[in-house]
Amino acid sequence: MRYRIGTIALLGLLVLVGAVALARSAGLTAPFPGIDRVESAAEAARNGDRETVLLVADKPITAAELTEMEHWVAANLAWMGEVGTRMAVTEEQRAFLERQARLIEEYGKPTVALAALIVDRTLEAEAQRQGLWPDERTVQARVERDRDLAATSDDPRIEAYLQAFGETAFWQVHYPRVVALEIAKERLYQERTKDEPDPTRRQARWLAEERALVLGAPIEVVVPERLPASIDAAVEYLKQYYDLQSSVSSTG
Repeated sequence: MRYRIGTIALLGLLVLVGAVALARSAGLTAPFPGIDRVESAAEAARNGDRETVLLVADKPITAAELTEMEHWVAANLAWMGEVGTRMAVTEEQRAFLERQARLIEEYGKPTVALAALIVDRTLEAEAQRQGLWPDERTVQARVERDRDLAATSDDPRIEAYLQAFGETAFWQVHYPRVVALEIAKERLYQERTKDEPDPTRRQARWLAEERALVLGAPIEVVVPERLPASIDAAVEYLKQYYDLQSSVSSTG
């Protein structure tokens, strides 16, 4: 997709999948700014507090996940600056990245991290509701594909997670959960937009569908004192995020 670079950078959604995918492009495998925050994210994912802080569409979000995502948002801000100033992107893409970075900075990293996980859990729940969640064989095939790809990459983001988890735990336990959601999102996108042949209109439809799902998702705060940002702020950020994405989609 035309703005895949920006989308990955904006929220840090499925950051490991993004790191593996980006390894395919030699232009995006330069030393990664903010790698210390990626290492902190990996540590949070491996050893963080598993207490459930809130439920989104009855799906739990833990304290560890909130911490991990906040570190990724910080790392991605640094990365967006690097892409915008030193890597081969168009002026249009650079302007888009700058708008995304300003939006993140306006709302703050904790709010954006919370928003990112609200999106994840909403789409997870919807994919399961529609019977689109991948089976173990499908997930394993994707894991093996990405593992082969990772073996040819020196991306430090992947290495940070391998160091934190160890090879076996990462590829057999952690990454399958990450990639299952990626596959489910792909299937949900296909299901909701399959009758629209025009790529621009298809993306616009998906953004509208996703926005309606996410902003309509039920949210229950379980441990208020562990919440890093307000739900209201996260929802307002998401509205601005979808407005930004829609403006890009509408211009093709």
